[in-house]
Amino acid sequence: MQRIFALVLLAALSTIGLSGCGNKGPLYLPPEPVEEVPAAQEAPAAPEVSADAEQP
Repeated sequence: MQRIFALVLLAALSTIGLSGCGNKGPLYLPPEPVEEVPAAQEAPAAPEVSADAEQP
């Protein structure tokens, strides 16, 4: 009786082990990450002076 139980247990564990887990189907490589290039920073413009500030 123990021998039959051991064989059934071994067969069940083998089946589970061989079935595997995770994605099914063909293997694939994930897409390569895209590097973000920062936009060129422009030099700050000269501050605008309003016409009211020039007159005392």
